[in-house]
Amino acid sequence: MNRVLAVIGAAVAVLASAPADAVVRGKPVHAMALHGEAKYGPTQVFDYVNANAPKGGRLRMPGLSTFDTFNPFSMKGTPAGGFLYLGSNGFLNEGLTVQGANEPFTQYCLLCETMELAPDSSWLEYTLRAEAKFHDGKPVTPEDVIFSFETLMGKGLPLYKLYWGDVAKVEKTGPRKVRFTFKSTDNAELPLIMGQLPVISKAYWEKRGIEATTLDIPVGSGPYKIASFEQGRFIVWRRDPNYWGKDLVVTKGTHNFDEIRLDYYRDDEVAFEAFKAYQYDHITENTALRWATGYDQKVIDSGLMMKEEFRDELPDNGQGFVMNLRRAKVQDVRVRQALALAFDFDSLNKTIAFGQYAPMTSYFQGSELAATGLPQGEELAILTKYKGKIPDEVFTKPFQPPRTTGSGNLRDNLLKARDLMTAAGWEVKNGVAVNKAGEPFTFEFIIWQPGLERWINPYLQNLERLGIKGTLRVIDTTQLLNRLNEFDFDMIVGVPAQSVSPGNEQREFWGSAAADRPGSRNWGGIKNPVIDEIIEALILAPTRESLVTHVRALDRVLLWNWYAVPELTAGQIRHAYWNKFGHPATVPLQGPDITTWWVDPAKAAKVDAARSAGK
Repeated sequence: MNRVLAVIGAAVAVLASAPADAVVRGKPVHAMALHGEAKYGPTQVFDYVNANAPKGGRLRMPGLSTFDTFNPFSMKGTPAGGFLYLGSNGFLNEGLTVQGANEPFTQYCLLCETMELAPDSSWLEYTLRAEAKFHDGKPVTPEDVIFSFETLMGKGLPLYKLYWGDVAKVEKTGPRKVRFTFKSTDNAELPLIMGQLPVISKAYWEKRGIEATTLDIPVGSGPYKIASFEQGRFIVWRRDPNYWGKDLVVTKGTHNFDEIRLDYYRDDEVAFEAFKAYQYDHITENTALRWATGYDQKVIDSGLMMKEEFRDELPDNGQGFVMNLRRAKVQDVRVRQALALAFDFDSLNKTIAFGQYAPMTSYFQGSELAATGLPQGEELAILTKYKGKIPDEVFTKPFQPPRTTGSGNLRDNLLKARDLMTAAGWEVKNGVAVNKAGEPFTFEFIIWQPGLERWINPYLQNLERLGIKGTLRVIDTTQLLNRLNEFDFDMIVGVPAQSVSPGNEQREFWGSAAADRPGSRNWGGIKNPVIDEIIEALILAPTRESLVTHVRALDRVLLWNWYAVPELTAGQIRHAYWNKFGHPATVPLQGPDITTWWVDPAKAAKVDAARSAGK
């Protein structure tokens, strides 16, 4: 499980661990939880939506840079927003199941009517809903599910092979039944992530091929259809009044807008000015400086525009500078730590972020998954097995990123960094750090958001004091995606967004098998047998307690290997929007979801009238 575009409270009782055998086996069920029982019954509407939300109106949103394809399943091209990669929250495509947003990891039937796990967990069988249909009126069949799995595994994005690699076969077992047989009965997460399979139309995609880019409007089964578009400029999604699933319990209170329009902007600052000019309705703000000073306070005070902060139970949104370990110069952990010591979080947070951020101390910060203090109990036992193969600091020091007084003076940290570089074989000659072969230490930092320059340029200046020459290059998102897919970079901004129930996707983030596979999310190129073993153990964790313990152990090993320069984390999710919407009062564990919002006609009329009057 992972959120893509993206990215976003629940009772502590929901997080409490339960025995693995709490999973129902040997009979059809409407929902399946990884640990414990599903929170909602088969006729129970989710309590984090407004089941009586009015339908209608239009939502206008900014798109990311550009798009040139409506095929999100291939590495080729830049897909338009609104499509499904994994899970069942796409506008056009759907999964067999939908994830409950107020639980760590529970899947509820969507395209399926029921699902049944074998008594020994060796297979999972879905019974499809008779009413489930694609937009062309054809029913969703077992043949479509089989085609979807085999096609995506054979020709789709590389991540699918890691995600569902433990599936031995898929077969039709009845007119509306399809069964997945597993290679192992130990992977407790696999039956749940099978439901995240995007089910695509065999009749449509078999003729076209999943590998190519296309701007032909595809056939899906979801609540929206593409009404119009202009390549790279905009796409309009229109709600299908004949959507087959509009009366399901799991879709109540969702998909409330008649129309969703995405307008694409190549520059983030231009997009923000367009928002202030009422060219679109909603923005998720990721810039602290802009959140503090960029909005017209008179408009906010008038009630025409809202600034609202939400908090969820997910790990906080983290940001770090990821180093490409495929480059020889950063393969020594002492070099990576030295690079981290040159970043002055405290000064930058004070001067350009108005103190809105916290230092990154964990890849799972803000959740019970984060490693804190020193390892104890089962976590210590797990890590002790790898003593001598992991940094000694794992056992002796709670992890803390480099800190300063915030005054802008980080001389002590730079002296420590210089000593580490010297120990790693780098010597400063004529102001340039060189290795024993006389090669200078240079690297290129690539980004697509110009707003990040205010964080990176001071960092590069600090590195120059160590004799390290770094350059910053701003490129467009298409170039960035291509270079990430080919691992053609020295340093980038970005660490994976994490869920509250980490599992198979950790192989994709940190696993050795993903390190050299083009298109993987293991951007840093980490190849660490200890990390591989811990990931496999957390995937097989029999209880929530065991899962949390293994994730903390993984977190600690990742941190002390300094695979990224810890930058910052944001615990709050910042939304700004023109005040024409209503949204549910409850923020679920997984965070706010704008597809559960709705247009309030009275509010919308007030905003429109004020804008028309030039106010």
